[in-house]
Amino acid sequence: MSLEYRGVNYDTGTDYSAGAPTRVGWDMAQVSSDMADIARKLHANSVCVYGSRADRLREAAGAAAAAGLTVWVQPRSIESDASRTLILLEDVATDAEHLRVRGAEVHLNIGCELSIFSTAVIPGRSYAQRALRLTRRWPLLPLYNWRLNRLLSEMADVARARFRGSLTYGCGLWEDVDWRLFDIVGQNFYRLKHNERDYSRRLRDFHRHGKPVIITEFGCGAFRGADDLGPTSHEVIDYSTDPAQLTDAPTRDEATQAKYLEELLREYRRAKVAGAFVFEYVAEGNPHSLDPGLDLDMAGYGIVLPHDRTPKQAFHTVARIYNAESEILRPPDASV
Repeated sequence: MSLEYRGVNYDTGTDYSAGAPTRVGWDMAQVSSDMADIARKLHANSVCVYGSRADRLREAAGAAAAAGLTVWVQPRSIESDASRTLILLEDVATDAEHLRVRGAEVHLNIGCELSIFSTAVIPGRSYAQRALRLTRRWPLLPLYNWRLNRLLSEMADVARARFRGSLTYGCGLWEDVDWRLFDIVGQNFYRLKHNERDYSRRLRDFHRHGKPVIITEFGCGAFRGADDLGPTSHEVIDYSTDPAQLTDAPTRDEATQAKYLEELLREYRRAKVAGAFVFEYVAEGNPHSLDPGLDLDMAGYGIVLPHDRTPKQAFHTVARIYNAESEILRPPDASV
């Protein structure tokens, strides 16, 4: 079975740190060019635009639709309480519906790993502190998941009041979501060293909910050993220095990232999931440098270089796989 949705994540600017968004500048000509490349060169048919600003999400979604892509929109309201999270979702859901009624195929992903990114589930002054609390207070996970589902229920109600398309959510590995709230099961399902043995089994188990399954995020950095780190590849960056630099002298190796993505895309096809979204197209906040100690790009998840969009090895690997998948799904020429 081929992947119906062959996608990539696209960051429009996310406020993980106050005053330091992941994307500072915003050039619609560049965004439109990126969307065209995602459709024509990466051979994706879907893109998930995510970020913290409703206006940028609206503009990026419009550019994606203009490029012929199926659009998935995900607001990320970092360090926000339930009220602020719902306010952003209201705006994004309204904009997504406007785009949908104009003829685009649009899906709404209402959030990402809210147990740590929101302040409404786990106590803590930052998402890093909440993630640490989660690991130290694992017995409280059922309580945290109950709070998460209470928040998700409110969010689903707000979204459905404004958006008539399908809903999903970017679920963290540790989260236990009530999927009755959604139309599609969405899982951020990175492979790491500690879950490698049972990765395939857990992947197949997502079908138990009786709904289409989307892998909303998967990826790793582009250095040796990043495939064992998966979503923690960026932790080799030391942000306490100026400029930020890499620790432990990792060796840039684009083949590691490419192999990781290829292996998982093969897994997803075997598991008959409906779609998968590489994390991510470009990491604007991770500049590339010929100085290995300053080459933050290798610790990011982008498949193109941020300064000039040069494709990395992973880009070519994903493009080859997505193109082959599209050929399988393409209907025969009726004129032949």
